[in-house]
Amino acid sequence: MRIYLLFHYILLRAMAFRRGYRAEIELVMKLRENGFYAVRLPISGGRGFPCDVLAAKGDDKRAYQVKETKNDRIYLNKSEIEGLLEFSKAFGFKAYVAVKWKRRRQKKWTIIRADKLSSLKIEYG
Repeated sequence: MRIYLLFHYILLRAMAFRRGYRAEIELVMKLRENGFYAVRLPISGGRGFPCDVLAAKGDDKRAYQVKETKNDRIYLNKSEIEGLLEFSKAFGFKAYVAVKWKRRRQKKWTIIRADKLSSLKIEYG
């Protein structure tokens, strides 16, 4: 039973990673279509890097934290925003949060600039 639970836990973690990966790649492609040079950071997600995607177009440099959800809202706590803002400031980037709304035909993405140190609630619509 323990082996089954361990396998199930590992499988669920891998699936969650894969979902986030797809949203990050989709954002990179959208940014490139809009003339940005964009890359996904394969070491993001709690390993010392608070952002998932970096993008630049001329002097416009951006760091994105990417979230994906099937819910109608998403919350980011103050420490998540603080890490993104500190990282962005250190490298001269503007901080953004990009949310991909799963299973939506209209408005699949919400992208907002994170410019103040506080928790953040983003709602679909």
